Amino acid sequence: MHRQQLKMLVETGHYKPEPSLVAQAMLRHRGVRELLTNAGMGISQTDRTRSGSEAPRQAA
Repeated sequence: MHRQQLKMLVETGHYKPEPSLVAQAMLRHRGVRELLTNAGMGISQTDRTRSGSEAPRQAA
């Protein structure tokens, strides 16, 4: 099955993936493994709040 077809089926609710298979697929990707194993290590407070500070400010 093609990726786009599978995505459409999942989005429309016609296919519900097996959670354990999704977890296994995610863990195959290095970035996800590093994110989960480092869970917050090496992330400074400025890194956590950067996205909030970059948001446009609204007038009061």
